[in-house]
Amino acid sequence: MMNFAIAFDVFNVIILLLSAVLGAVGFVVSVYVMNRVPARWLCDYDEEPSAELLTQTRFQGKSLLIVGTVVSGIAFAMIYLFFGMSFYTLLLMLLTFVIIMVILSDGKYCIIPDELAVASAVLSLLFAYYDFFNKQYFIQTWWSPLVSAVGVGLLIIAVNFITMLVAKKEGMGFGDVKLFAALGFATGFPNILTALFVSVITAFVVIVLTLLISAIRRKEAGQYIPFGPSICIGVFATLVLHAPIVYLIGLYMSLLAR
Repeated sequence: MMNFAIAFDVFNVIILLLSAVLGAVGFVVSVYVMNRVPARWLCDYDEEPSAELLTQTRFQGKSLLIVGTVVSGIAFAMIYLFFGMSFYTLLLMLLTFVIIMVILSDGKYCIIPDELAVASAVLSLLFAYYDFFNKQYFIQTWWSPLVSAVGVGLLIIAVNFITMLVAKKEGMGFGDVKLFAALGFATGFPNILTALFVSVITAFVVIVLTLLISAIRRKEAGQYIPFGPSICIGVFATLVLHAPIVYLIGLYMSLLAR
């Protein structure tokens, strides 16, 4: 069920459109920032930056700009749609700005810079405890953000350990652990389980689409498909579309129980 925080009057429609424009501008700014951050942010600790990383044209292209501005505009508009003129909206827009940079970084270079993970953690903690001391949409107890972050981090480490034992290769990097733990502060427990579920579904869809596109182009798919963007989508969806997602999951579980 959709629970909008705004009435669709002239004022709110104007602010909604301005939020979309802000999101589009935010994407352009995020690309500018990621093209100018230190090259070592975008490579492993023991690697030397490649020639491409030493340039300021790491992220470019009309397709990236068009898709990115449209999606970011929609994301910012959705935040205002569900939270209205509030501190929730400000914090979520700032967190989404950081998330966009994570998607760019991990999507292209399979790296989640520590600096972005720290920024995500700080904003997520601010969001969590602001919620706890106000509406408690997500956080009902003071320990919920901590349990969520530690729990999901340990879960991914365990999954990765099992993957290494069975498949003899790393399933997810430590950057994924840090990112999910950082963003897990915002969702709290048990909402982190919803974020994990949406992230896994998103990753599955991405893998299927990647394999289909590779088959059509008759090219071999990459050996590693980054999980960071799926984590970002899962957490964003849980925070912004919490009510509809919970409703759909409940509907699905009720159908299974029949």
